[in-house]
Amino acid sequence: MRDAFGEIIAAQKLEVPPALLRFHAQPPERSQGVVSVEGGNRWARLLAGLAGFPPPMPQSRFRLDVAQHGKGHLWRRVFGKHQTRSYLRFDARKGRVLERFGPVELELAVKAQQGTLVITVEKASLLGLPLPRALCPESASMEFETPQGHLGFDISARLPRIGLLVRYTGHITLTELNLRR
Repeated sequence: MRDAFGEIIAAQKLEVPPALLRFHAQPPERSQGVVSVEGGNRWARLLAGLAGFPPPMPQSRFRLDVAQHGKGHLWRRVFGKHQTRSYLRFDARKGRVLERFGPVELELAVKAQQGTLVITVEKASLLGLPLPRALCPESASMEFETPQGHLGFDISARLPRIGLLVRYTGHITLTELNLRR
């Protein structure tokens, strides 16, 4: 079953590289790779930690577990020894991906740009209450196919007046999906 990104790729007929198309069409239950994590100032790290994001770390092992749950998927990201969980689903009425981290829900816009899947936060809510733009996280996140045929990612979140909360970059190895073998 397609994940939320696969649903939006299909609904909007986005042109994305084969590795992304196949991954999101039927995400593996477990993927592994490497990741590096950056953090912001001490206030940003405190907020990122409260939201469940990993602390800064040099290149480390990364694992992504994806499990279907209701009309969406649970994503568990394992950064070394740290775990971050979220629930993602596609909202066809809004044409957006909704991602929930505990009491925070993000409304994500997705577009394809020069072979990259670009993901931006459009709205956020806390306990179902919309957050004002000044408290809404900003994102410059993307997924792409690496030269080795793996799923590369560069995910970041910032808060106005606080700065960088977290940025993690790396890739997950898509051995079973590698189209360049």
